Amino acid sequence: MSVISEAAGPYRRLLGEPALRGLAVADVCARLPQGMVAITLLLVTATHASMTTAGLVVAGYTLGQAVTGPLRGRLADRYGLARVCAACGCGYAGALLGLLAGSLAAAPAGLLVAAAAAAGLVVPPLSPGMRSLWSACAAGALRQTAFALDAAVFDLAYLTGPVVASSLAAGVAPAAAVGVLLALTGAAIVMIGRRPRPAGADAETSRRPMPHRVPDRTPRRPGPLTSPMLRRLLVTGGLVNAALAATEVALTGYVREHHALWASGPLLAGVSAGSIVGSLLLGARGAGAQARETSRRLPRLLACYTLGLAALTAASLYPPLLAVAAPLAGLCLGPSLATLFNLASSASGGDAGGGAGGGTEAQGWLNSVMNGGAAAGAALAGAAASQPVLALALAAALAAAAAASSMRRHL
Repeated sequence: MSVISEAAGPYRRLLGEPALRGLAVADVCARLPQGMVAITLLLVTATHASMTTAGLVVAGYTLGQAVTGPLRGRLADRYGLARVCAACGCGYAGALLGLLAGSLAAAPAGLLVAAAAAAGLVVPPLSPGMRSLWSACAAGALRQTAFALDAAVFDLAYLTGPVVASSLAAGVAPAAAVGVLLALTGAAIVMIGRRPRPAGADAETSRRPMPHRVPDRTPRRPGPLTSPMLRRLLVTGGLVNAALAATEVALTGYVREHHALWASGPLLAGVSAGSIVGSLLLGARGAGAQARETSRRLPRLLACYTLGLAALTAASLYPPLLAVAAPLAGLCLGPSLATLFNLASSASGGDAGGGAGGGTEAQGWLNSVMNGGAAAGAALAGAAASQPVLALALAAALAAAAAASSMRRHL
């Protein structure tokens, strides 16, 4: 019990402050819709359209989200996260409701894809914004704990989000899933806008807009891409997400080849469960870690993630072992992502609102590159899907490339 109590200590300190506790609730409200949106778009579109159209709708949404991610992050840094999220939220709600109406009216496929792409283009920048807020609001000693908690919430959202969305869409109506998704998104925006400032927070944390300045005459900080460290982290992040997407496709192809498609959900859930446990352990052990120590931790975590995927590949030679290997494969995934996001915030100067550029824009760039990496990883694994063991080995190779790229980083 004393070990558990000691491990929970950083989380108690983090959540003991009302401002950070409120931020954690906002994080849950922001992350759960991210786990719901893909299945919601699929089920809403499939009401009167083919699954081919539904797939194009999800692709259009994802592409739109990736294209404008850095721009929405820059706007949030410049004019305030809550204000930009509120403005984007209005357009986001309109686009999703338009998609819902078009689906119910059996509108042409092109119109449905366009509505989904519009929703992706204006999705509120809550994901990069939450990481920027954790970086700015959590004290230095607890920053790694905050990012680990965020990573665990992220994984939990992708475990529970599809269940919530599919239950609402199938048990009530597709409109119910859309309504809950928008309600949670709106709640997160409201909580961010009303959050109290943590004790000792820097004045820049509030990111107040400065309307008295003429935009084209305002001296602008250099963008986050001027940071060499951030550029290298973008490469690492893209490779990590490519490995993750390749793993998902390879596992699905593997169980399909063995006529056990039902096992794909539990196996992917096992990877996510391992990732959640790893994130929470990192948060308990990583409190107070200095930037250089955090930087050195990333290559080790990615090397362990590579070993986990290699073990998963070996376990595929004897299918019963996959149930054990899947959680082990995810054990270092969450910690790797939490550390990556923490370093990206430091590289952009997001902890203090200065540096090479705004923290939200930097996280937006990381999101966009990681989305691109996921698309590439899924495509590569899909090309090798006829040989699932080879596809799993490809995922491990991508993780190894991510580990190698992180070793080239120097603070």
